[in-house]
Amino acid sequence: MSIKQQSRREFLKTSALGVAGFSLLSNELWAGPKNPKPRNIGVQLWSVREDMNKDAKGTLEKVAKMGYKQVEGFGYTDGKFFGVPTDEYAKLLAGNGLKMPSAHGMVTSKDYTNGQLSDAFKKMADDAKKVGQKYVICPYMADEDRSQGKLMAEIYNKAGEHCKAMDMKFGYHNHDFEFKEYDGIPMYRTLLDNTDKGLVTFEMDLYWVKYAKQNPMDWFKNYQGRFTHFHVKDHDPVKNVSVEVGEGDINFQEIFNSKLSGAKYFIVELEAYKRTPLEGIEISLNNLKKLKF
Repeated sequence: MSIKQQSRREFLKTSALGVAGFSLLSNELWAGPKNPKPRNIGVQLWSVREDMNKDAKGTLEKVAKMGYKQVEGFGYTDGKFFGVPTDEYAKLLAGNGLKMPSAHGMVTSKDYTNGQLSDAFKKMADDAKKVGQKYVICPYMADEDRSQGKLMAEIYNKAGEHCKAMDMKFGYHNHDFEFKEYDGIPMYRTLLDNTDKGLVTFEMDLYWVKYAKQNPMDWFKNYQGRFTHFHVKDHDPVKNVSVEVGEGDINFQEIFNSKLSGAKYFIVELEAYKRTPLEGIEISLNNLKKLKF
């Protein structure tokens, strides 16, 4: 089964409110602790989007049976997650022993008029609270908004204020374009420099950082504690696409060893597949559990 790498981006652009021969890692790297402490390991449900859209209940049951305790949502629309009303969806999560600390939801400049956030954003935040979210994370920046990075930072601060009043926090998830320069400055730096660390966090997608030829450590040093979430998917150095954790060339252990990032949540995601999506996220989970963090 093959899904084009850009499919997630195309989805986000059109959504009003929207996730082993070449491995360079050693056996020691994947040895892991004998008695690991509980960790916030989750899976971005974009990884199994087709399964979720066909059968949300059955797919969440399978995800839970794999050993996942947390999921990250996406695709919230009109009071529903995957077509399931918010209250019912919350019960579906709880019934499978799952929590959803974070979910993706698009926020654009169209959601900000005269210094006020749109009712659509506020409704999304209300329903996020109902399903137990602690974070509302913007997964992407629309093409037309990239020329106004400081304005977007202002909007994210405003969204952060709204979420803070609801005992939640707002965040932003990167792809690779944020590392390109807009008005002479990398967009990622513009966002980090112009958002309030008390209001806005960042979900670093480690695959896209690698894809953009960046070193996560450099960003951790310059912006300590700003990255509470990691998207954990590996990088195939031959095909230059995402692969299951442990089957690519990203040294996750080195990244996790750094205490500067502030990472608390480690979220598996797949965008391209070598096997079925459900098989892929289970392999990723098993390999991720072997790491020390």
